[in-house]
Amino acid sequence: MSERTTYGKFDKFIHWLMAINVGLTLVFARDMSHLPIDERVIEYGQHGASVTTIAICLVIRAIWRAIRGFPVLPEAMVGWQVVAAKLVHYGLYVAMFAQIIAGVLLASTTERDFIALGYNINYSAFNLVADSNYDLMLDVHETIYNIILLLLLVHVVAALKHHFVDKDNVLKRMLPFVKVDG
Repeated sequence: MSERTTYGKFDKFIHWLMAINVGLTLVFARDMSHLPIDERVIEYGQHGASVTTIAICLVIRAIWRAIRGFPVLPEAMVGWQVVAAKLVHYGLYVAMFAQIIAGVLLASTTERDFIALGYNINYSAFNLVADSNYDLMLDVHETIYNIILLLLLVHVVAALKHHFVDKDNVLKRMLPFVKVDG
């Protein structure tokens, strides 16, 4: 485990790049599969670009985290809070990886090309899952979406609790342009 008490510039950059991308993707992807087909095809390209960016950042962040570890948690945190913090953080990593995999599998069931704009990757061309599994894969994708929303809500509420109730530096140490001693 790391003895660092704060995050570095790269940690903050990748965190906020992912936070913005994930947040916007969650908002704009909501009920995308229920759009009329013409609108859905347009959304495919934008959604594919966003999630491909998230996937790249997620891999980089997971490798970075495996090498650098997490900064130490405040000593005032009791055992269940430490366990909860780790479950939420690792849960977000697992859920986002699972969502990307489920999304690629879902895209491979579509009749229309699902091409990520800017990356020119046609995810529907992978043909990983039979077209007949579209509804199942959509259900899986939507379920993981809701799990990610729940985990993000817990993550944000916990960060705000640390800042306003515990009055520690847990939130400050991840804010960009904020220098925290440690």
